[in-house]
Amino acid sequence: MSLENWASNRWLEKLGSDREEIERLLANADGHLGDYRKAVASEMSSDAQLSLAWDSIRASATAALRAAGYRVVRGGGEHYRTIEALEFSIDPERKLIPRLDALRRKRNTGAYDDYGLVAQGEADLAGKLAAEVRKVVEDWIRKNYADKIT
Repeated sequence: MSLENWASNRWLEKLGSDREEIERLLANADGHLGDYRKAVASEMSSDAQLSLAWDSIRASATAALRAAGYRVVRGGGEHYRTIEALEFSIDPERKLIPRLDALRRKRNTGAYDDYGLVAQGEADLAGKLAAEVRKVVEDWIRKNYADKIT
């Protein structure tokens, strides 16, 4: 599979991006990561912490996908596809994606179904992964799409 195959399957669409968009997405990831850190310091719930870390991960993953010139087609599974598309950027061996998908499911349960199920260790892991994904995505963009980042 490739991003082009995904576009053929209508899971993605080709859409150009520019430096401003990529930097805005990375700034969005940084903002959510900063909010995660504030949530930890203020002892907000682990559900809220995980949600903020997840938002940072999703923004970073979106930046990678957009830098490659694609976006997820609206209308079904945007968050899932955004994370799965990391296979074509920072996670070709799919070592990180299953962990991120587990966080996505946990976040969805807390956001939509049953609040209070996130353990502090899970929120801590989400924060650690958010910082890691943010850094690795930026490095990947610098290496592969240097014109889209300062």
